[in-house]
Amino acid sequence: MEPELKNGESGREGLELLIPFETVRKYVRETGGTSTDFQKAALLHHRGLLLKDEYAHLKALGNRTTDHALKEQIAEYLGEMERGFQDFRENSNRRCIYVLKVREDGGFWEGEYITCGYFFDWEAALEYGKKEKGPFEVEKYLVDGVNAFRDGTCSHDSTAGIRFGREGEAVCLWNSEEMAGFDNTRFDEAIIEIPNPFERGDIVKCKGRDGQELLGIVEGGREEWQRQLAWRLDRVKNGDTCVYFQDLCISVVFLCDDGTFDFSDSTIPLDLERYQPREEDWTNGSADTLLLCARDICCGSGYLSTYLDMLRRYQQSSGKDMD
Repeated sequence: MEPELKNGESGREGLELLIPFETVRKYVRETGGTSTDFQKAALLHHRGLLLKDEYAHLKALGNRTTDHALKEQIAEYLGEMERGFQDFRENSNRRCIYVLKVREDGGFWEGEYITCGYFFDWEAALEYGKKEKGPFEVEKYLVDGVNAFRDGTCSHDSTAGIRFGREGEAVCLWNSEEMAGFDNTRFDEAIIEIPNPFERGDIVKCKGRDGQELLGIVEGGREEWQRQLAWRLDRVKNGDTCVYFQDLCISVVFLCDDGTFDFSDSTIPLDLERYQPREEDWTNGSADTLLLCARDICCGSGYLSTYLDMLRRYQQSSGKDMD
């Protein structure tokens, strides 16, 4: 079944919908934070909802808002989404081919997508993708769209694509023209004030793109982040068009299966929740003890030797010894 754009009822654009985790929701309640309709629309867009749910909630917000400029922006955005799906499906003359790519197992955060099939019918590509029981994407290419270069190499770039979760629900739609005309006065590209209750050394958890739980440690301090946020919002107010939502990201080191940590500077505070490690027997070298050791080092009160000892114990007990 192809991804449908439904006009379902919304009515719950409150904290539970806009902010996924209780840590940030509690912080908003305690600080008395409020959101304009423009900010709500921006959060809905960046919330990581299924496309059909994002469509439904934005449409409901657009119908209710008294912000006429926002109402027009939402209508334009939803119209672009509808046309994008229509253009993606159209291939009656077989001038295009659909390439199925399935995410490789074991990738951290954003694993590589491996080509698994070629189709003239996009629905056939979708059905084969669902059988893989994992995240996948379907990209659309012009059959004769190969670009040759002087050195004899060539490239074949996709004109559009849809990414799906493991259940076959569309989570992202893009086309070759979407990077043109960046405008941070639009809700879907704007930088807005968002809550951030996290400090350097906080142990946190979040969900990866395929739903698995990730554990990590916040590296950046809140005070500096808030100063940078205020500076960027002031730049936008003065007409700077080069500031965008991803500037709100904070740095987090995430725990990997082998007990080491992988750095990410593309995490939004809204996607995080505090995690309380269990105080287990330290001789076991559990994942929780690794987090506690790394947290202490991050805060300047721990020892690298302690972490390395726990890492060795963890890898021995989990059968993941490093070569």
